Amino acid sequence: MMSWRRSLLACTAAVALSIPASAQKPAVELGTIHFPSSAKPAAQGPFLTGVKALFNFEFDIAAEAFQQTQTADPDFALGYWGEAMSYNHPLWAQQDLAAARKVMERLGPTAAARSAKAPAGKERMLVESLDVLFGGAPDKLTRDIAYADAMKRIHDAYPQDDEIATFYALALLGTARPGDKSIRNAMQAAAIAEGVFQRNPNHPGAAHFIIHAFDDPDHAILALPAARAYSKIAPSAAHALHMPSHIFVQLGMWDDVIASNIVAYKAADELATKKNLPRGREDFHTLSWLQYAYLQEGKFDEAAKALATAKAVADRDGSPGVRDGYAAMKARQVVESEKWEKLALPGGAVRDGGAPNYDGNAAYVFAAGFSAAHLNDLATANRALEILTTMQKQAESGSNAYRAKPIAVMAKEVASGIAHVQGNAAEAERLLKEAVAIEATLDAPSGPPEPIKPSFELYGQFLNATGRGKEAATQFHQALLRMPNRRISVEGLQQTSRSTSTAAAR
Repeated sequence: MMSWRRSLLACTAAVALSIPASAQKPAVELGTIHFPSSAKPAAQGPFLTGVKALFNFEFDIAAEAFQQTQTADPDFALGYWGEAMSYNHPLWAQQDLAAARKVMERLGPTAAARSAKAPAGKERMLVESLDVLFGGAPDKLTRDIAYADAMKRIHDAYPQDDEIATFYALALLGTARPGDKSIRNAMQAAAIAEGVFQRNPNHPGAAHFIIHAFDDPDHAILALPAARAYSKIAPSAAHALHMPSHIFVQLGMWDDVIASNIVAYKAADELATKKNLPRGREDFHTLSWLQYAYLQEGKFDEAAKALATAKAVADRDGSPGVRDGYAAMKARQVVESEKWEKLALPGGAVRDGGAPNYDGNAAYVFAAGFSAAHLNDLATANRALEILTTMQKQAESGSNAYRAKPIAVMAKEVASGIAHVQGNAAEAERLLKEAVAIEATLDAPSGPPEPIKPSFELYGQFLNATGRGKEAATQFHQALLRMPNRRISVEGLQQTSRSTSTAAAR
């Protein structure tokens, strides 16, 4: 029997990224929750839509729904709570503090005034949690930790309330930061979300947050049932359609990644058009994952179609987000296909007519430099290395030094390529060893690799090229532990097996 994902791929192959209008579902479907409140009947419907949208990370839909709630019942405090919550993006460590505080001020000028607007109990406690999340400490991590503590108190007071439990699970996930090796909060969040999921298999937040909690190659298999379910729970939410692919990528299930992001891109593109939302956010995110999955299956032409779709948007909209998204996808196409070409860099004359002249995206600068090294263009390769080194230093001096590490890896990879062109194999290998040592301190990627070229994989290729198959196999195995079923690593490992077998037969 043909699987659902292969059936979807077969149906969509003839129309590339488009899906027939007849397949569209007319109703807004965001899952099922149970959240009785003090709202007037006319406000309860949009209120539930808003909460479900929050659980699905459809923040624009959530804000609009909560504004409708306020119109229907201006005295309902949770209508304002929900709109304020739409300006907090917990797993991206982002907040629009000014926007959230304006909503809070519309509810009441002070924390006490806002609290008094809500009936005693969980509604008042939720309203009071806003001043923890959007007030107090100047840094977001401290506020996130305090907010998680506040949600724990509400959860302890209402242990049977699945919506409170789900918001608490999200709050726990929101305390994580890149490089944080502790998984205690993630596992606690997963346990809470699993309980809700068992009681309500159509709950959008439960399935969603199980996926986030287990979004790494070691735990991803535990979230596969939730990923399968989430792909059907909220078909009106682009993020919900995309999220299962987080688990599929971690398990190297490329057909599933493709199927997930075909429908997710369509939904994101339609929402951006309908709401006139900025491009380069959810739409480019899903499109880049689709491109990556095609590249892992060696379907370079299909990947190029995804890139062309991104370029068409970039040609119409030159905003930084769109420019950055296209630059990253252009880099991915070159690096994964290993079809080296001259890419434009600031300060140089190199142009290809298709790549952006853009140095704000480290992956693109790497691709330009690494490709130049393969083409024996040392001037461009050295220029890219200079830019990457500057970007690394800027990141190290900023508030997120962890962000400098993948840039440092890419800088060493470009430098290794330069050394190789110059005939200095020992220096090239030394730099690759340093790159591997840095990457070993990074979290396994949540999606396509960052750095864009895994250093374990590149070192394995270097070792294969120098006839050291057994050493190369070790590096490819390490790469595959972090990024299962990556095409180049799999092919590299197969090459080591062939070369080892040939050597043994001699």
